[in-house]
Amino acid sequence: MVEKELLSQIIDINEYKTEIAKNYTAFLAQYPEIFSDLIHGSNFDFAIYDSFGAYDDESPVDIFNVLCNGQGIEIKPGNAVNPDLELALSITAIEKLIQTKTKVEYTKLFGHFYNEPDEEKGWIDFVLHKRTQTLIDMGYGRFAKTAGILED
Repeated sequence: MVEKELLSQIIDINEYKTEIAKNYTAFLAQYPEIFSDLIHGSNFDFAIYDSFGAYDDESPVDIFNVLCNGQGIEIKPGNAVNPDLELALSITAIEKLIQTKTKVEYTKLFGHFYNEPDEEKGWIDFVLHKRTQTLIDMGYGRFAKTAGILED
């Protein structure tokens, strides 16, 4: 089976408030296969935090969303309308994630930051806006299993 080429598009890159968001969206746009397990219409927020405290206060330094449009992904500044989930990431985690070279390497490191959060070394968390089973059915589960976040 030949995998079709996924397209990616960053919309309004100059709308991002921070360099880290610009760097992360540029990275994600280079690797749209990271999102290849998600169904058409999947849409979720990436919220970037500079500390656990900022996360507790719900004060991200920047936020963008990714929409899976059937041909690939669209990356847009700000919150998604009715997002499936919010992915909360520390700046430190993003700095390390954007140095990975493959989907598997990215996914494993992603899982590490979720399973072993550390204020200094990096962390990731999720805020689910839909039922867990619904999200699994949308393809998020496959990514989570590969990352070691979701057990069988």
